[in-house]
Amino acid sequence: MKISEKNQLIYQMYLDSKIAVNSSTKETTYRTYKNSMNNFMEYLHKYEGNRYLLSDDTLKKIIEVLERYIIYCRGLGNNNRTINGKITAISSFYKWAVRRDLIKHHPFRDKLDRLKVTEQDKRRESFFLTWKQIFTVSLLMELDPKRFDTKSRLLWELFLDSGFRISAVHSLKVSQLDLENNMFRGVTEKMGKVRDLFFFSTTKKLILQLLEERKAKGIELDYLFTVRYNREFAQMSQTAIRRRVRKMGALIGIPQLYPHSLRKTAINQINNLSDTKTASEFAGHSSTKVTEEHYIQHKSSIDQQNRIFLMRKNAGLM
Repeated sequence: MKISEKNQLIYQMYLDSKIAVNSSTKETTYRTYKNSMNNFMEYLHKYEGNRYLLSDDTLKKIIEVLERYIIYCRGLGNNNRTINGKITAISSFYKWAVRRDLIKHHPFRDKLDRLKVTEQDKRRESFFLTWKQIFTVSLLMELDPKRFDTKSRLLWELFLDSGFRISAVHSLKVSQLDLENNMFRGVTEKMGKVRDLFFFSTTKKLILQLLEERKAKGIELDYLFTVRYNREFAQMSQTAIRRRVRKMGALIGIPQLYPHSLRKTAINQINNLSDTKTASEFAGHSSTKVTEEHYIQHKSSIDQQNRIFLMRKNAGLM
């Protein structure tokens, strides 16, 4: 990734300032903002003559620069919702720059319309996996260690054991691990919520296996999921995790499988085994409404009819 040192330095000042005020969002909101801003700064370096974020010329021409950037993002397959998120990250930086008296005014506030988000933009196909599909993927990965390493197998089990979001799983640290109680302690979730992530025996075996592999390779990085980049170990990105999950999904004919479908599957299973209140608590939702609307697999008309039939029969009404 090629980014000018000058842009890196000023953006790091922004991050340090924001994290100093609200450290709980370091691994959630501002990690997402950082990824989006790195993408924009790389674009500036490659396609806009290595512009400095705060130069007079950049501030003067920011609207046309952003319009070209939007076209560039669309070319990468980003939908309007994703692009709006990237623009929000850029806007946040310029708001900070105004408050720090680095610039006189926000260069594109009220001048650049947000992109209209359609239902198509909102739609990402979701899947509720069956037990058979889950076990099939686990078995096929175990039988093919060349294509699916310990990290892939562990990701699969962790998502389904815990029902946690990708942002939390990708930020897990070895220092949070409590093997005796089968959990990662103090995991930061959405909106800064902190919860413990529980796992079961198969996952524990894979964690121990991964720790042995890390030791053999001399990996001392605290992040559990790592990649080797430029001869150094770094935290595995969310993009890399999504790529791995899609590869797993291809084993059962679902190459468009996303980590969020694994979260929804885990929550739906808890609902089926217990009730919606328990599923909502497992999901970390503040109420059952979100759980019911978005995380529970709705029964088909035939399933509903059969259920009512059995209820009436058991009640002696038929």
